[in-house]
Amino acid sequence: MKSAAPALDASRLDVTVTEGERCRRTVKVAVPADVVDAERIAVVRKYASRVKMRGFRKGQVPARVILQRYGRAIEEETVETSVRKACDAAIVANELRPVSDVEVKDLQFEPGERISFEASFDVRPEVPLGRLGGFRVERPRVAVPDGAAGEILEGLRRDHAAWRTEDSGSPGAGDSVTVELTRLDGKDGEPADADASRRYDIVLGEGQALPDIEEAIGTLAPGEEGEFDVGFPDDFADEERRGKRHRLRIELVSRRVPELPALDDAFARTVGDFEDLAALRARVEEDLERDARGRGEAELRDRLLRLVVEANDFEVPDSMVEGYTDALIGDANGVDPEELTDLRKELRPTAEMAVKRELLADRIVDEHGLRPSKEEVGDRVDELARGTGQSPGRLRARLKKSGGLRNVERTLTEARLFEFLKERSEITEPD
Repeated sequence: MKSAAPALDASRLDVTVTEGERCRRTVKVAVPADVVDAERIAVVRKYASRVKMRGFRKGQVPARVILQRYGRAIEEETVETSVRKACDAAIVANELRPVSDVEVKDLQFEPGERISFEASFDVRPEVPLGRLGGFRVERPRVAVPDGAAGEILEGLRRDHAAWRTEDSGSPGAGDSVTVELTRLDGKDGEPADADASRRYDIVLGEGQALPDIEEAIGTLAPGEEGEFDVGFPDDFADEERRGKRHRLRIELVSRRVPELPALDDAFARTVGDFEDLAALRARVEEDLERDARGRGEAELRDRLLRLVVEANDFEVPDSMVEGYTDALIGDANGVDPEELTDLRKELRPTAEMAVKRELLADRIVDEHGLRPSKEEVGDRVDELARGTGQSPGRLRARLKKSGGLRNVERTLTEARLFEFLKERSEITEPD
């Protein structure tokens, strides 16, 4: 195994660290000429061990010959390696923890002289731990909307619907249709090419097609076709059509009408292991209540941790905020640059608060030993296995392979963190 290059002795360097705003650090470093010379000798030896030159055995090429042939490349590598090693040594010696790329600038060097440069980067902030309790937080009121259970049951009916083909009549919301769309953007309003037509299966009323297209389909009967002007939104996937109107020929190939099953005991038994409709409805209502409690608990946690952050406020690096913002935005390909700038500005407060929350939560967890042990994670996996009827060993192996064990640990850690915080504050119930 090839050994790693020896680290540079930081005591040989002249280092000055300057603190900037928002956790920015600038390190000014001077590398003595003799240290640079030693690095150059090491680079020459590396070249000598690798190059093949006529008249010399491999590894036996004199240093002066190597320098004559590869002098420029050797000098560039010497400077690059010296700067990298010196920068690493200065960061370690001053116990800095970069969280962004290191930007090197103002590099100065003349052969036979010392190297000097500046390196700037963001560092992980120091997170204060002052007030962690004594807050008064009202538990949010989160109720199940009226009619929610009925909507779930109606959705189950639609999922179990039988589709009947209709040869007449105009389709409406909930109908499934097959349509053929033809772009009429060629000469004299004809199809541009052989690929101008495509067939689609659409359920109307579910936002699967543009509003103008759904409206046009609703004017046709099976077997009919017509030409329509269709407006495309500003965020349409095809950039060439954004914000424009295009002429389309639309043919309604077929129409299928859903036949919903009766909402009765027999239907409940087809959905799952339910004795009757009352048991199915009870399960739906139970799930809705559990989801509502979960939303309420999540909002309570958000309120509580926000108060803790505000009581222990600190600056976070721009690079961390920008990275979180990028994660919120996701794929920005095709987004107008001006709109993207406005979106970043709008999301910045949310991203900055999220970064502070993560850093502060990590500090509290580490400071108060709230991370679960391997045994506790294992017990939780066993509990999940029992609840889903799986083998604990098989579930554990699958979670380990997929990285799911880290999610189990994170969930346990978050639960312990918020229990820790709630115990130190007053949680009131809504009136």
